[in-house]
Amino acid sequence: AGIVAAGGRASAIGADLADTNAVAMLVARCEAVAPLSLLINNASSFSYDTAATATAASLDHNMRVNLYAPTLLAQAFHAAVQARRDTGVIINLIDNKVFALNPDYFSYTLSKVALQGMTHMLAMAFAPTIRIAGIAPGITLVSGDQDEQEFQRTHNNNLLGQGCTPEQILGAIDFILATPSYHGQTMVIDGGQVLQRRPRDIAFLKPESGDAAN
Repeated sequence: AGIVAAGGRASAIGADLADTNAVAMLVARCEAVAPLSLLINNASSFSYDTAATATAASLDHNMRVNLYAPTLLAQAFHAAVQARRDTGVIINLIDNKVFALNPDYFSYTLSKVALQGMTHMLAMAFAPTIRIAGIAPGITLVSGDQDEQEFQRTHNNNLLGQGCTPEQILGAIDFILATPSYHGQTMVIDGGQVLQRRPRDIAFLKPESGDAAN
């Protein structure tokens, strides 16, 4: 609605990304409206479990939404673009956790590690028709039971004392789209958090002496 109000054209098409049948039809439904040139895999499942509490169900759900859906969408997108003898771009939203692993959010993290691997593999398989890149943000939005104060504490708990924002992610997308040679790589945006190699997820850590955040 906002895009239309600003004078653009937009259509919203929904699907349950945990349903592989719905995912299989999604690109064709979008292509019926307009030819696609960009796929951004941004949606994800995010819930807490540990290596000791993860279940087959939690692993399956996270893999379905965070790995299977992006893979199947990329496959269908590639086929559609190739059929038109065109080119396209895929951007996968990953997570800075994959570059500084800790065992919190176990099922979620496994799925994002796999998504990072998929990004590299598809970049090799789909070139030169499709250019593929990743963005790995740190904590960006309020999530779970966080209040605003808790969000700000974790958001700024990194070397620079400032975290990723939606606007910075959009800036990274603009850079990827404007840089035809950027391919198969993942951009980390987290204020240097991965350099601190912390043993737990940032949500469970208090700022340490010497940290940039207060």
